[in-house]
Order: sequence, then C-alpha cells, then structure tokens
Amino acid sequence: MKWSVPSRISAVGAMGLALSATLVTGAALGQGAVNLKGLALDTADNNRFFTRLGGTVGNALTYTGLAAGETYTASGQLYNLTTKSLVGEAVTTTFTAKSSSGTAKLELPVPQNRTEFNIDYVVVVNLYKGETAKGVVVAKLDDLANPSQTIQLHAIQSIQVTATTADGGRSLPGNGGKIIAKVNYANMVEGYAYTIWGQLLTPSGQAIGVFANIPEYVPETKAGSVPLEFDVPKGYEGISLVPAIGLYHMKRVQIGKDGNLTWIPGSPMPVMIASDMSVDAPEQTIAIGVPFAIQPAK
Repeated sequence: MKWSVPSRISAVGAMGLALSATLVTGAALGQGAVNLKGLALDTADNNRFFTRLGGTVGNALTYTGLAAGETYTASGQLYNLTTKSLVGEAVTTTFTAKSSSGTAKLELPVPQNRTEFNIDYVVVVNLYKGETAKGVVVAKLDDLANPSQTIQLHAIQSIQVTATTADGGRSLPGNGGKIIAKVNYANMVEGYAYTIWGQLLTPSGQAIGVFANIPEYVPETKAGSVPLEFDVPKGYEGISLVPAIGLYHMKRVQIGKDGNLTWIPGSPMPVMIASDMSVDAPEQTIAIGVPFAIQPAK
C-alpha cells in the first residue's frame, strides 16, 4: 500500500476535506456514496499517546454506504510524519457488512521509539471490496492532517529536581518549615495530563511520611518547570531531608487522603514515566536545624 503525499493533498483539496476526520470517497473513486471515519487510540488506556516502548493502536472504523451482505477488507499502516514514510507491514481485517452502516476495527503494532524526539504517526487506511486488500478501493483514510487518526509516540521524558527553602536557602530551623522543590522537566507532551508526586527522604533513604503532589499537571510546553512544596514538621533537628519526586500517568495513579500515591489496579504499565530520587545530591538536600555531628553531647 503506497501513498503519495502531493497526490493525496490534491485529491483531498478537490473534495474540500482538508483537516477533516471524515473522508467521503464515492465521487473520487467511482463508487456509491461511502463515508469512512476512524479513531486511533492506544488499546491499553484509550488515549492517543504512547510511551517510548510502543504498544498496539486500535483503529475504530465507522462506515456508511456499504452494501449489506458484501465482504470488505480494511488495510491499515502507520505513516511517520517526520520521515514521510510508511512503517512496518500493512495489517488487514476482513468483515461482512450486516447493513449499509456499521463498524470494524484494525489493530496495528506501534514500534518502540529509540530516538530523542517524539514521533507522530497517522494511521492510513484503504477499504477494499472483497476478501483481500486488492482490487477495488471503496474508501480511504489518508488525510495526514486528520487528528482522529494521529497518535504520538513519546521519546524519553525526564525530570531533574533542585530544592531550596522558601527564602532560597539551604537549611531550615529545627521547628521545620517549607521545602520548595523545583521540578524541571523535558520532552513532556503538551496537553497531556500527568501527576507529579514526591516524598521527603533522609540521606539513608528512609521515608518520613511527608508527601506533596500535583494531582493533575497539563504542560503547555515540552520543557519547563513547576514547584512542589513540602511542609516539614518539627522533630527532625540535626538531619537532612531530600525530596524524591516522580512523574506519572495521571489516569493510572491515585492520591490517598494521607497524600500517599498508589497505582490504580489493572492500569497498564508503565505507571511512572520519570523520576529523580538522588538522596545524596547536594542541590536537593536541605539541612534541618543544627547538624547532629556538631550538636553538644548529652
């Protein structure tokens, strides 16, 4: 199955369907009035975003104008908008139309992303009359600007954390105060919902039960930063504390009343996207009160 981008644009322009999620192909293909729509989503959690590990995209097809009782074959393939080329082998599904309108579904493998950049794919589809992906094409989905057929495969997303006190210092008094963690992120997806969650650890990695979170964070840019505030109670005189922070898929986690984070049972993996949990990083360490090593012996 081959697509020529210039000829596609010309055909779509002639039919007045640029940027449309529906392709009306009857006049152009010499068939009856056949309408074909598609919606491409990750089968794991029904959104259009994939982790760098790839997965499976389910393409739900809705048609009208087919002949009841006739057999049709839908053939789909991924088109890489960056390289302007088709990826992998075409996947087909054959079905018999029970009536002139109905649905069919294609499932295509999405390869891993081993680049440093997000990749946008469009699921392009040909609908053939008959039991094979040959012969008469009765409808197409080949609009490369169709958002309903577009998925995004993430590259590696990362966060880096620094910490200060509310006044920009590196230490708090013995009775506690606020630690402000600055979460710098890279290669996030604009418009996607994340959860940012963290806890305070001692330098030995022991959790003290102090949490902070942003339940829903939707970035407007791929790179940026966001603050996360921890309230340190009294009682930690003489030790240091470090914020350990993770970035999560919002739809796959939940925050309890105590502020702790748990995974939603049955959620697809991975749940965590990125983390920065360096307990020995000076730029993340905040001293509390008088260091134990220089306190007078009791």
